[in-house]
Amino acid sequence: MKNIVVLRLNLAIWQVNVMWMKSEDSRKIAWALTLEILLAGAYVSLTRGLFIIYLTSIGYSVDSISFVTLSSALSSIIFGILIYKRPNFIIRRIKAKLITFHALERLTWMIIPLTQNLFTILSLYSIQLVSSFLINTFISYIIYGSLTEDLIRDVTAKRSAANGVSSIMGFLAGTALLAFLPPESKFKYIFIMGSLIGLVSTLIVATLNVSHLEGKMFPEAVEEPERIFSSSIFSIVFFSSGNILGIVWAPYVIRYLGGADYIASLMSLAGTMSNSVASLFWRRRSFKSLHFGLIANALGPILILVTPWPVAHVGINIYTSFTYTGASFITAFLFARYNRWFGAIKSGILLVLFNSCAQLVASITGLLIKENFIILFLAALSAKLAASLLASLTIPETALIPENLARTYSQILYNSSLMGYQMGVELSKETIMMALRFLALLLTVIILYMIYYILWILINLG
Repeated sequence: MKNIVVLRLNLAIWQVNVMWMKSEDSRKIAWALTLEILLAGAYVSLTRGLFIIYLTSIGYSVDSISFVTLSSALSSIIFGILIYKRPNFIIRRIKAKLITFHALERLTWMIIPLTQNLFTILSLYSIQLVSSFLINTFISYIIYGSLTEDLIRDVTAKRSAANGVSSIMGFLAGTALLAFLPPESKFKYIFIMGSLIGLVSTLIVATLNVSHLEGKMFPEAVEEPERIFSSSIFSIVFFSSGNILGIVWAPYVIRYLGGADYIASLMSLAGTMSNSVASLFWRRRSFKSLHFGLIANALGPILILVTPWPVAHVGINIYTSFTYTGASFITAFLFARYNRWFGAIKSGILLVLFNSCAQLVASITGLLIKENFIILFLAALSAKLAASLLASLTIPETALIPENLARTYSQILYNSSLMGYQMGVELSKETIMMALRFLALLLTVIILYMIYYILWILINLG
């Protein structure tokens, strides 16, 4: 009962804060963040968007690429969990921290193409990913902490569309540079150019006024944990499917089908163009319509497997990107709805953490399966079908069954997982205690042996 009262109080505080913000302030934040992504999109296209192609071009296999992304994702996940447990880091000195990590991420990309050493690239990419995690967390917090649900939908779609337009320019430049620059130096020039564009977007971030978010209160308890749990599981499973395709698709087209590296870049370009149009198409659609996009997206891996011509994969990427955008909006729009009682800070952190967890799952999948492309694409297909099943049965907003039944299934899923977790913790405790007892016994035996050995030496010396 006490937790419910606290939640109601925090909800009232949140509503007052939103009403306090003038519509003009909201518009300024929305436009600044849209302009930021308009430049950042080109930066990402010329750096992270070509990173897998870069690793493939210098001879990295799927399992090596997976190792880099796995280790880097793991570092950002650990950091994300710590931030989720101690969110005060996010609500103090927001602007200074955002600018610092925003610039650091961009500077890292200037160094990455200067080396081909696995562990150096791994370290730099980890720094980049952790910085990116914090940037996205701060920006999500600014959006979810400053805007209403309708404005969050609008800004999410506009940022996605602006990102798409900017990324198109970036991928056009990237494709042309990959095709015409000397092989030994092209990635150096491309990554440095991308980083400089990204640093301009850092200047835009510096103009944000986020003083109203400093020290903002957040709910300590969760009012409907089963809804958060179901949405979280769905998001991680669905984003994992996209990350698996992201790791394997370019090597498949370049190595297995024999396509040129600029074709892989052209695929990214076409996908980004599709994403821009899709963002405007899906932004005001109902959750049921977004669910249709989710189901349609599951056809992607099948189309990839049955198409042997590298150039045709450009068209497939247009289709998969369009449907993937609609499906990905389910997560963003669900947490826009939950934001009033779940809190902007935790919503922002979770939204970023989902992608890191998905990247971790995809990386582990790539490491275990390596370059068995058929199994990897089937794994992506299985994840998409599992996400569709979760959305159909456990999330009331997207369910194909009555809402009250979906809530029941969501509660069953949550309770079953919670029980399994508690049993796992208890078993882990017992295992640890048994291990400690065994170590204590072993240590006692060793000490007794040493005492016996020393006494034997002393007796022989005497």
